[in-house]
Amino acid sequence: MTDLAWTSKENIAIELIFELLKETRFNRTLHEYCEIDKQLPTIEAAFVHVNSRLAQLAKSGRAPYEICYFKQGDRGHFYEPFPTSLSRETIRKAIRKYRDQVAVARQLVSH
Repeated sequence: MTDLAWTSKENIAIELIFELLKETRFNRTLHEYCEIDKQLPTIEAAFVHVNSRLAQLAKSGRAPYEICYFKQGDRGHFYEPFPTSLSRETIRKAIRKYRDQVAVARQLVSH
């Protein structure tokens, strides 16, 4: 099982994948999360959609925010512009983490 914590870019990827599915990401029942898991697109389809939407946002000049990076012990932080594209690997990890989170939730409920 992968680390279940989302990186900023994985979070953007899964949000845009949910947009593709015309679903909202939060405040769902376990059954709904499981059903969404079955509807997740292939990595390639998600890659095309996510990068198309990111390109649209970049072209419009409407990047929703910048990504702020820092960690415990840092004396400062830095910002990175909202991405204009994401790698297949980032999208694959986002889908994998979503599926792993659903699997963990299923296990918790079954015990």
